[in-house]
This record gives sequence, structure tokens and C-alpha cells, in this order.
Amino acid sequence: MRLPIGFSSEQVIIALAAAAEAKDAYTESHPQRVASTALHLGTRLGFQESDLIALYRGALIHDIGKIAVPDAILRKPGRLNAEEERQMRAHPSIGESIVKPLPSAADILPIIRHHHERFDGGGYPDGLAGHKIPLLARIVSVCDAYDALASDRPYRARRDPQEAIETLMRGAGQQWDRELVSLLLSELPAIRFEVAS
Repeated sequence: MRLPIGFSSEQVIIALAAAAEAKDAYTESHPQRVASTALHLGTRLGFQESDLIALYRGALIHDIGKIAVPDAILRKPGRLNAEEERQMRAHPSIGESIVKPLPSAADILPIIRHHHERFDGGGYPDGLAGHKIPLLARIVSVCDAYDALASDRPYRARRDPQEAIETLMRGAGQQWDRELVSLLLSELPAIRFEVAS
């Protein structure tokens, strides 16, 4: 006999986001900051409400696959070796597999799977390039990168704001969509205010 569990997909997504955040103390509040920043950019781009919801939900759990990555790798203070790198690079595919069974998750799966693709095709897991990378994933990618640069990590201290901006500018058109980098940088004063309040 199958009993109804009574959890909505939304409740499961919130629980998954909390689980991923609890696993890695260095990323505390990272999903919320990435989601808020992505939502801001989506709003500036004139997205419809359904796309804004998908963008926010996908950004909240973009790193859910890290649940399967050993703590020793997530918290390693130095460079990852080849095997550790392989395990870390598996997290987008694992995340997609975790979320795929949720009935309302179809619109966020591309975000989870493709947020580590690079605009020049050198990313993972599929090596997509340019506009073949779904737009919502490209947005989350640049928001994720900015927040990572502006936050402490096990392997490095946070970058000062100007250094983070310069890193994004150097990667525009290679690692990230140039137009989205420009939009993010132009909106930083408003984004910093929104995230702080």
C-alpha cells in the first residue's frame, strides 16, 4: 500500500537546499545570495513570473549534488587532486538525478546540470558553449561565481570587491556570458543593498 507523504515539491526543494547548506559551513547563506542575485538579474531582463520562479528555485539548489561529495573534498584547504576533482565535477549530474523525480522540477533541472558550463565550451558536465548553455544556467553561473569570489572558501580568503569585479571582467566571454557579466556589474550597487537588507 502506498501512503501519501503529504510533502509538496516546494517543501522538498526547501529541505534539499537546507541539507546542502548544512553540509558545507563555508557555503552558509551562499544559495540564498545566489538566488537573490539571480532573481534580481532575471527581473532586470524582464523575465515572466514563471521564469523568475524557476530561476530562484534552481539557484537555491544549484549545488544540491554536493551532498554526495565527501566532506574532506568540500573542505580541503588546498588544490584538489585528479580523483577529488572528478568527484567534485560529478555534482551537477548528481544534483540533476536527485531533483529529477520531483514533479515540478523540470524547469530547474537545466540550472542544476549546467551551472558549471563555460561560455567557451570548457566547462562540465557536457562541454556546452555559448548560447547552447541554457540562459537560466548562465545567469546562475555568473551569480554563483561572484558570490564565491566575494566569500571565504576553505582554499582561499574572499577577494576584495574590486578584485572580484576584475576576475569577472577577465572571464567575460570565456567563462561567463559577457552580457550577463556586464549586467551583474552594472547592478552590483542595487544587488549589494538587496542582499544586505
